[in-house]
Amino acid sequence: MFTNISWGNYIVVIILLLASWYLYVGFRFYFDDLKEIISGKRKLQFRGFEDSNYQDPQSELKYQELPEAISDQNSLGEFDTTFQDVDALVSRLKSFIADAAKKKLVKKEFTYYLQLLLREFPSVKNSPFNSSVSELIVSECEKLESINLTQKEAEALWE
Repeated sequence: MFTNISWGNYIVVIILLLASWYLYVGFRFYFDDLKEIISGKRKLQFRGFEDSNYQDPQSELKYQELPEAISDQNSLGEFDTTFQDVDALVSRLKSFIADAAKKKLVKKEFTYYLQLLLREFPSVKNSPFNSSVSELIVSECEKLESINLTQKEAEALWE
């Protein structure tokens, strides 16, 4: 009886059964989500281990049990916002320095605009990332031919 069925036919039938099963599960349990994705109201998002919004349920229980852990979480939240500010500042600095190279700004004008940009991020000024951002400014300015800043000049921009 089984000698009449070829391996190709067997694989096709298994694939069709699996596809119909996953379609059934998708429509049965995820119909509303699929409808939102198809209509364009929501985009398809994949979550992985690198997702910053992912929280382990076990770690959440630990924080609820220990009150001192909550204060640690607040300090980590402050660190996280500072890190986000640094990330935003770095991207703005890179785009500003690239625009300054295109516009061929004078050094005095360039440093003035850099000071204004750095004042928008006061949390970075008092953080340990201050020197790293200054080093980034110096390294980005080295790429330019018209403006060169030293490390001391870059650190003086924060004041």
